[in-house]
Amino acid sequence: MTKKAYASLACYFLAIATFVGDQWVKLWVVDHMGLYQSIPMLGSPAGLGLNFTYVRNIGAAFSAFSGQVWGLALVAGAVAIAIIAYMQRLKEPTLGHVLALGLLLGGTLGNFHDRILYKYVVDMFDAQWHGHNFFPIWNIADMAIDGGVAILLLVFFFEGRAAKRELPNGTGDVHPRST
Repeated sequence: MTKKAYASLACYFLAIATFVGDQWVKLWVVDHMGLYQSIPMLGSPAGLGLNFTYVRNIGAAFSAFSGQVWGLALVAGAVAIAIIAYMQRLKEPTLGHVLALGLLLGGTLGNFHDRILYKYVVDMFDAQWHGHNFFPIWNIADMAIDGGVAILLLVFFFEGRAAKRELPNGTGDVHPRST
Protein backbone atom coordinates (compact mmCIF):
# COMPACT_ATOMS: atom_id res chain seq x y z
CA MET A 1 0.00 0.00 0.00
CA THR A 2 1.31 3.45 -0.88
CA LYS A 3 1.89 6.36 1.49
CA LYS A 4 -1.01 8.20 -0.17
CA ALA A 5 -3.33 5.23 0.39
CA TYR A 6 -2.38 5.10 4.09
CA ALA A 7 -2.96 8.85 4.36
CA SER A 8 -6.39 8.53 2.74
CA LEU A 9 -7.36 5.67 5.07
CA ALA A 10 -6.19 7.66 8.09
CA CYS A 11 -8.18 10.70 6.92
CA TYR A 12 -11.36 8.68 6.46
CA PHE A 13 -10.85 6.84 9.76
CA LEU A 14 -10.55 10.20 11.56
CA ALA A 15 -13.67 11.44 9.73
CA ILE A 16 -15.63 8.34 10.82
CA ALA A 17 -14.37 8.63 14.43
CA THR A 18 -15.33 12.32 14.50
CA PHE A 19 -18.76 11.58 13.03
CA VAL A 20 -19.44 8.71 15.46
CA GLY A 21 -18.28 10.73 18.49
CA ASP A 22 -20.40 13.69 17.43
CA GLN A 23 -23.49 11.56 16.84
CA TRP A 24 -23.03 9.63 20.09
CA VAL A 25 -22.95 12.83 22.16
CA LYS A 26 -25.92 14.27 20.25
CA LEU A 27 -27.91 11.07 20.76
CA TRP A 28 -27.12 11.11 24.49
CA VAL A 29 -28.29 14.73 24.74
CA VAL A 30 -31.55 14.06 22.84
CA ASP A 31 -32.27 10.92 24.90
CA HIS A 32 -31.31 12.25 28.36
CA MET A 33 -32.01 15.99 28.38
CA GLY A 34 -35.01 18.19 27.85
CA LEU A 35 -34.86 20.93 25.25
CA TYR A 36 -33.09 23.98 26.80
CA GLN A 37 -32.11 21.97 29.88
CA SER A 38 -28.67 23.02 31.09
CA ILE A 39 -26.15 21.10 33.20
CA PRO A 40 -23.09 22.96 34.58
CA MET A 41 -19.85 21.21 33.56
CA LEU A 42 -17.00 23.57 34.41
CA GLY A 43 -16.82 26.78 36.33
CA SER A 44 -14.17 29.15 37.59
CA PRO A 45 -14.00 31.73 40.38
CA ALA A 46 -13.57 34.37 37.64
CA GLY A 47 -17.09 33.64 36.36
CA LEU A 48 -16.14 31.72 33.23
CA GLY A 49 -17.99 28.44 32.83
CA LEU A 50 -19.08 25.75 30.43
CA ASN A 51 -22.53 24.22 30.52
CA PHE A 52 -24.06 21.28 28.69
CA THR A 53 -27.25 22.85 27.23
CA TYR A 54 -29.54 21.15 24.73
CA VAL A 55 -30.63 23.45 21.90
CA ARG A 56 -31.74 22.96 18.32
CA ASN A 57 -30.13 25.14 15.64
CA ILE A 58 -32.16 25.51 12.45
CA GLY A 59 -29.46 27.70 10.89
CA ALA A 60 -25.74 27.66 10.28
CA ALA A 61 -23.03 29.19 12.48
CA PHE A 62 -24.43 31.97 14.69
CA SER A 63 -27.90 30.92 13.38
CA ALA A 64 -27.15 32.45 9.98
CA PHE A 65 -29.55 31.33 7.22
CA SER A 66 -32.03 30.24 9.87
CA GLY A 67 -34.69 27.91 8.48
CA GLN A 68 -32.82 27.15 5.24
CA VAL A 69 -32.48 23.46 6.14
CA TRP A 70 -32.31 22.00 2.63
CA GLY A 71 -30.03 24.71 1.30
CA LEU A 72 -27.64 24.20 4.22
CA ALA A 73 -27.81 20.42 3.75
CA LEU A 74 -27.01 20.85 0.05
CA VAL A 75 -24.01 23.04 0.88
CA ALA A 76 -22.79 20.53 3.50
CA GLY A 77 -23.11 17.67 1.01
CA ALA A 78 -21.18 19.63 -1.62
CA VAL A 79 -18.47 20.50 0.91
CA ALA A 80 -18.12 16.83 1.91
CA ILE A 81 -17.70 15.84 -1.75
CA ALA A 82 -15.15 18.65 -2.25
CA ILE A 83 -13.15 17.49 0.79
CA ILE A 84 -13.03 13.92 -0.53
CA ALA A 85 -12.05 15.13 -4.02
CA TYR A 86 -9.32 17.37 -2.58
CA MET A 87 -7.89 14.52 -0.50
CA GLN A 88 -7.83 12.25 -3.55
CA ARG A 89 -6.08 14.88 -5.69
CA LEU A 90 -3.27 15.52 -3.21
CA LYS A 91 -0.07 13.97 -4.55
CA GLU A 92 1.73 13.86 -1.21
CA PRO A 93 -0.70 14.40 1.67
CA THR A 94 0.97 15.43 4.93
CA LEU A 95 -0.12 14.73 8.48
CA GLY A 96 -1.60 18.22 8.49
CA HIS A 97 -3.73 17.40 5.44
CA VAL A 98 -4.91 14.14 7.03
CA LEU A 99 -5.87 15.82 10.31
CA ALA A 100 -7.48 18.88 8.73
CA LEU A 101 -9.47 17.04 6.08
CA GLY A 102 -10.48 14.20 8.42
CA LEU A 103 -11.84 16.66 10.99
CA LEU A 104 -13.54 18.78 8.32
CA LEU A 105 -15.17 15.77 6.69
CA GLY A 106 -16.33 14.21 9.97
CA GLY A 107 -17.73 17.50 11.27
CA THR A 108 -19.43 18.33 7.99
CA LEU A 109 -21.06 14.91 7.84
CA GLY A 110 -22.14 15.15 11.50
CA ASN A 111 -24.10 18.35 10.95
CA PHE A 112 -25.29 17.18 7.50
CA HIS A 113 -26.72 14.05 9.14
CA ASP A 114 -28.64 16.16 11.69
CA ARG A 115 -30.07 18.45 9.03
CA ILE A 116 -31.33 15.51 6.98
CA LEU A 117 -32.62 13.45 9.93
CA TYR A 118 -33.99 16.13 12.28
CA LYS A 119 -34.22 19.28 10.08
CA TYR A 120 -32.02 21.01 12.70
CA VAL A 121 -28.60 20.54 14.30
CA VAL A 122 -28.30 19.43 17.91
CA ASP A 123 -25.95 21.73 19.88
CA MET A 124 -24.87 21.40 23.51
CA PHE A 125 -21.64 23.18 24.55
CA ASP A 126 -22.54 26.50 26.13
CA ALA A 127 -19.83 28.98 27.17
CA GLN A 128 -20.97 31.09 30.12
CA TRP A 129 -19.74 34.31 31.71
CA HIS A 130 -21.23 34.89 35.18
CA GLY A 131 -24.15 32.64 34.29
CA HIS A 132 -24.92 34.23 30.91
CA ASN A 133 -24.31 32.74 27.50
CA PHE A 134 -21.73 34.82 25.63
CA PHE A 135 -21.03 32.65 22.59
CA PRO A 136 -23.29 30.58 20.31
CA ILE A 137 -23.85 27.05 21.60
CA TRP A 138 -21.90 24.49 19.58
CA ASN A 139 -21.29 20.74 19.18
CA ILE A 140 -18.42 18.34 18.43
CA ALA A 141 -18.97 18.65 14.67
CA ASP A 142 -18.57 22.42 14.94
CA MET A 143 -15.34 22.01 16.93
CA ALA A 144 -14.03 19.55 14.35
CA ILE A 145 -14.83 21.93 11.49
CA ASP A 146 -13.18 24.88 13.26
CA GLY A 147 -10.14 22.77 14.17
CA GLY A 148 -9.90 21.40 10.63
CA VAL A 149 -10.03 24.89 9.12
CA ALA A 150 -7.34 26.13 11.54
CA ILE A 151 -5.04 23.20 10.73
CA LEU A 152 -5.62 23.59 6.98
CA LEU A 153 -4.75 27.30 7.19
CA LEU A 154 -1.51 26.38 8.97
CA VAL A 155 -0.76 23.77 6.30
CA PHE A 156 -1.30 26.35 3.54
CA PHE A 157 0.83 28.90 5.40
CA PHE A 158 3.76 26.52 5.87
CA GLU A 159 3.45 25.12 2.34
CA GLY A 160 3.61 28.69 1.01
CA ARG A 161 6.70 29.44 3.06
CA ALA A 162 8.37 26.23 1.90
CA ALA A 163 7.55 26.99 -1.75
CA LYS A 164 8.97 30.48 -1.35
CA ARG A 165 12.24 29.06 0.07
CA GLU A 166 12.54 26.73 -2.91
CA LEU A 167 12.60 29.61 -5.40
CA PRO A 168 16.08 30.47 -6.73
CA ASN A 169 16.57 33.71 -4.80
CA GLY A 170 14.38 32.93 -1.78
CA THR A 171 12.43 36.19 -2.13
CA GLY A 172 9.31 34.79 -3.66
CA ASP A 173 10.16 36.43 -6.98
CA VAL A 174 10.45 34.21 -10.01
CA HIS A 175 13.41 36.20 -11.29
CA PRO A 176 16.07 38.00 -9.26
CA ARG A 177 15.56 41.75 -9.09
CA SER A 178 17.93 43.76 -11.21
CA THR A 179 19.48 46.84 -9.64
